[in-house]
Order: sequence, then structure tokens, then C-alpha cells
Amino acid sequence: MRLVGQLSSACQSARERISLHLDGELSEFEQLALHEHLAGCGACSAHAAALAEVSDGLRSAPLEQPEFPVVLPHRPRVRVPLRTAQAVAAGVAVAFIGFTAAGLTGAQNSVPLRGGASGPAAQRETRAAVQFSIGQRTVPRPVRGRVAIV
Repeated sequence: MRLVGQLSSACQSARERISLHLDGELSEFEQLALHEHLAGCGACSAHAAALAEVSDGLRSAPLEQPEFPVVLPHRPRVRVPLRTAQAVAAGVAVAFIGFTAAGLTGAQNSVPLRGGASGPAAQRETRAAVQFSIGQRTVPRPVRGRVAIV
């Protein structure tokens, strides 16, 4: 049972495709399916004619020039050099690993690094060492506007 004002799924689909058809964005198969539906449905055919009239009117209307210039606010983008971002990310990773190894993260599932044996002699903590170095690239990284991108 359909309520008054409700469209069938075929009509809903056809009405969604009418605008795409007017913009030339339907495939041949979709165009054929739409034309077949419009040939058998007077309500959708009238809807398509009304939309075509509005679309033609908008496309043929002259462009209006605004009376005042439209200026969009310019927000400068903060640019961080790649090396700086890499160094900061590496520093955060090293700090996190160091705090986790030292048991300072407050995580309840963290495990301190200890030797395999138990007892007072084996209570020494094993220290973890992390080395970090930044190497210089041999070829300069191409930057748009400064070096040609190959």
C-alpha cells in the first residue's frame, strides 16, 4: 500500500537520474532505462519537462556581475619542513619508548625489562638503548617552483 505523495522506487530512481541526464552524465544504458520509464510514467515525464525548462532557463541566462568584489579571507598555511617533522616524530617515538621502558607511562599492562632469573641478584633492570641519527640525502629533494621535478 502506497501513501499519498509517496513515489515508487522506480519513480524515485528516475527522478534522481533526470538531473544527471540533463547534465549529460548518464551512460547509454541509464539513458535508455530513463527514457523507457518516462514513456510509461506521466508524472515523471512532467517532472522531467519542468526540470528541463528550469535548466534551460538557467543555462541561457546571462551571467550576473556582483556589485562589489568578493574577497575570501586568506589564512596562511603553516608549513613545517619535512626534516623538522621527521625529527619531532622520531623524538616523540624515542621519548615514548624510553618512558615505557622506564615504567613511567602509567600503563597497567607495561612490563619492565628484567633478566630471566628471579631473586635479589636478578632484580637489576636491563637497559635499552636507542640510537637516532639523521643522515643527509645525496640528491636534493625536488621542490615545486625551485628544482625541476623529474
